[in-house]
Amino acid sequence: MLDYLKHTEGEYLRCKLTDSGVSSLKFPPTDSIIKFSSYEHDEYGVSTEDPVMISKMHEKRLKKYNSIVEKLKTMKTVNVYNASLGKDSPVIFTYGSTTMSVLEALKFGNIKARVVQPIYLEPFPVWEFDNFANTKSIVVEQSVMGSFERLLKEKTGINASKYIRKYDGKPFEIETLSKEIREALS
Repeated sequence: MLDYLKHTEGEYLRCKLTDSGVSSLKFPPTDSIIKFSSYEHDEYGVSTEDPVMISKMHEKRLKKYNSIVEKLKTMKTVNVYNASLGKDSPVIFTYGSTTMSVLEALKFGNIKARVVQPIYLEPFPVWEFDNFANTKSIVVEQSVMGSFERLLKEKTGINASKYIRKYDGKPFEIETLSKEIREALS
């Protein structure tokens, strides 16, 4: 538990307006009333239609988002495999469990490429992707629509030259994926 987020004194405001946008938390057992609502609300968590309070809550969430991004910039947010290959080697962008399939396919096919895997997708760690902007790259994902490929392009401006998609609900077969990666990189 992050102690600095734990409410310790004074009246408890579930959605308190703070400089960082992050409100403290209170945990049971407690004498305080803790309210949650999916409607727009005030600092107490009570629903409101007051435009001034609604604007303040939107601004609070933006501050919170920006505070989270700043904190994440101090943490590891992307895994880069085979980083020692250098900047001239091709890059394969992937995420989640597909990453292990890609690594196995590279090993199986003796293919030299860096693999870049964001640890999470929101907020997307754009600050980690500057090093990969003008590199031959492909995206490997399990999606019919190319969701990760589109997210990567939208957030970083990186436009992969090729993509490999699978969307039948089964994991990638290592031999097949290895062949597809070799073809995409040639």
